[in-house]
Amino acid sequence: MLSMSVRHAWRSLRRTPAFTVTAILTLVIGIGATVAMFEIVNGVLLKPLPYGDSDRLVGAWHDLPPLTLHKAQQTSGTYFTYKKFARTIENIGVYQEGSVNGAGAAGGEPQRLVAGYISATLIPTLAVPPLMGRSFTDAEDLPNAPNVVVISETLWRTWFNADPNILARTMDVNGRPRQIVGVMPARFRFPTAATQIWLPLQLDPNASFSGGFNYTGIARLKPNVTIAEAERDFATVLPRVVDLFPNLAPGIPTTMLMQQAKPRPVLFSIREDVTGGIARTLWIVAAAAGLVLLVACANVANLILVRADGRQRELAVREALGAGRARVLAHFLTESAMLAGVAAAGGLAVAWLSVRALVAAGPTEIPRLAELGMDVPTVLFALLVAVFVAAICSVIPAMRIGRVQLQVALREGGRSGTAGKAQHRLRGTMVALQIALSLVVLAGSGLLIRTFRQLHAVRPGFNPENVATFWMSLPQARYANDSAVVRFYAQLVDRVGQLPGVRAAGVASRLPLETEGMNQNPFYAEGDESATTKIPPLQINSTVDSGYFRVMGIPLVTGRMFTRTGEQREAEAIISQRTAEQFWKDPSGRAAIGKRFRSLPGGPLYTVIGVAGNSRDTALAAPPSQVVYFPMAPSIDSINSQSQRTMALVVKTIGDPAIIATPVQRLVREMDPTLPVFDVRTMNGVMSSATAQLWFTIVVLGAAAVVTLLLGAIGLYGVMAYLVALRTRELGVRIALGAQPRDVAMMMTGQGLALTAAGVGLGLLLFALVARFIKSFLFGVAPSDPLTLASASLALVAIAALASWIPARRAGRVDPATSLRAE
Repeated sequence: MLSMSVRHAWRSLRRTPAFTVTAILTLVIGIGATVAMFEIVNGVLLKPLPYGDSDRLVGAWHDLPPLTLHKAQQTSGTYFTYKKFARTIENIGVYQEGSVNGAGAAGGEPQRLVAGYISATLIPTLAVPPLMGRSFTDAEDLPNAPNVVVISETLWRTWFNADPNILARTMDVNGRPRQIVGVMPARFRFPTAATQIWLPLQLDPNASFSGGFNYTGIARLKPNVTIAEAERDFATVLPRVVDLFPNLAPGIPTTMLMQQAKPRPVLFSIREDVTGGIARTLWIVAAAAGLVLLVACANVANLILVRADGRQRELAVREALGAGRARVLAHFLTESAMLAGVAAAGGLAVAWLSVRALVAAGPTEIPRLAELGMDVPTVLFALLVAVFVAAICSVIPAMRIGRVQLQVALREGGRSGTAGKAQHRLRGTMVALQIALSLVVLAGSGLLIRTFRQLHAVRPGFNPENVATFWMSLPQARYANDSAVVRFYAQLVDRVGQLPGVRAAGVASRLPLETEGMNQNPFYAEGDESATTKIPPLQINSTVDSGYFRVMGIPLVTGRMFTRTGEQREAEAIISQRTAEQFWKDPSGRAAIGKRFRSLPGGPLYTVIGVAGNSRDTALAAPPSQVVYFPMAPSIDSINSQSQRTMALVVKTIGDPAIIATPVQRLVREMDPTLPVFDVRTMNGVMSSATAQLWFTIVVLGAAAVVTLLLGAIGLYGVMAYLVALRTRELGVRIALGAQPRDVAMMMTGQGLALTAAGVGLGLLLFALVARFIKSFLFGVAPSDPLTLASASLALVAIAALASWIPARRAGRVDPATSLRAE
């Protein structure tokens, strides 16, 4: 019986190839989009993290309300305090992300490797055993311990050819040999998928100072302990940090931190910690994919309904000849199931290709992207979607068939009369729903596009045009002190400035819109008595030379610039306008010139020699940053030294900055063959990366908007074309009685526009309900922006008018004699 139903359904679908192909392609788009988003959401947000009992892992942070820091990291003091006294956790580890210069023991050109600096407790906390060897011991995690390293499986295979005796080998890290003690499996993508080696953090439990909030913490809860219980335990334990580390830094007692910053421990599940920044984006994109599926289902259901209405007489005759209504309904369900099954297979292929493209070109801000792959849950989800689609696409026509009386079907089918009002209302409702969903996605996409344009219209305070950037890091093994570091960068800037096509060159320890080199410290203005009772606002600290301002186009508002690298004076500094206004209430900066400040209580005094224009250092959507620029000068004070080993070379070119990349890298190799140059990009590329996640959302939502718009237009066109076919006799009579063809066409177009207006009204109502979910993505535009909503509505009306006019124009050309003779 089942095989007979399948054969009959297959023959029926083959007789209408246009319907079959259109329905399958429509469903392939809807199912493919939905399955692709499931694979992404499941792989990034839902799938368990690759750690042992990951549901018991939590990120350990601090909330510092007076400093407006709500996710501050750990200090070495808080880490040792929690490790020693907390009773609700089995273990806690801390880490820092970084990078190093690395080379195999056999030599070869050095490369920049992504590194994780971790405490000896971290890998046991994550409960991931090494593939070979071991992790670090407690003795190796102390200052001046033996030089050891753990490498990734990928590095073991690519650099060492999967040598089974790898634990007997060494590798060069920052100019020093390190013993390889372990190999971590490929699934251990920590802290990021790009991490290739791990080094001991080597914090000192007996250090004089606790240090700043510089280390990210992860703890493992004991069984059956909740996050709330652990937070209360941490809050009880935290005050004991004063006993272990009386001083945070020179001149800053830990009690001052506790009293003024009021740190409060906050814990998050490790999943939320890893995916919190991208979760909202992915859920919004997943919702858009769901809307595409709904529109596709509505479109195909409408096609099936139209096809079913056209087959009323055939189905009535079959019923009259003894085929029960159950068999007729089963026939529709079988047809829908076959369409959905074929579309599911095509959708899986589309999803696979889409996800592969995303993995290859997606923004690096999406965590766990490298873990995505077609797996069993994805295939099962595709089958579940196919069942859902089959049910949705068959239930409406099945209900319609069940309600039509045999005599009515035979009579209507016999005279090919106009369809009943109920049929028109049902089809019209489905089309209006498609248009409403199209408007929701189109309006959301429009708001994000306006946000993107607003961000690009922002004046960031620097000029990214024709600027190339090159990062490098000088290892201590070859550059033993500040003088050697400053001498190298001074020579580099001078030699790069002489290259053909170079206008200016400079160096900086951090670049706007990048996280590399981020460092924030309080600003203790001389004579400001409030600093004795509260910690001053944090300022971004950057070490630069005078060429940096010329290259980046950051203007000097008042005062003077630094002298050339190597001749700068250590005790001088340049501050941003925001900093000058914050401390001396003078946005012109003149009141700040000659004033002095410290970065730490008891630290050296710096004199403000200049005030630079504001720049948006952290994000284009953020207000201008408070920045303090220190000179690239040697220091005899190792604690307060402002010279940096890891610096960015910035080069302003006459033409395309890409052409300078090879000459600069060749020059660096001439100066030091062991020094790798990394993260070679243009500043325009840096700015593009700053909006990469927003652009990803725009592209996906834009694609969803286009698809839903086309499907909605196709659905409206199909309904209008079918109405024209059903009303051929009526239209012929109207024209025979004197109606003008243009009036008939306008009448039919008006019916299509009426459906569109209903859909637009419903869409605006739905968008008002969901707009709050994208509010956090917007900049310079409100969720209820009338221009965007009006533009989206007009675009829909224009496309709907075209979709209605084409069949309506055909209606105006009906030959009365031909239509009446056909009847």
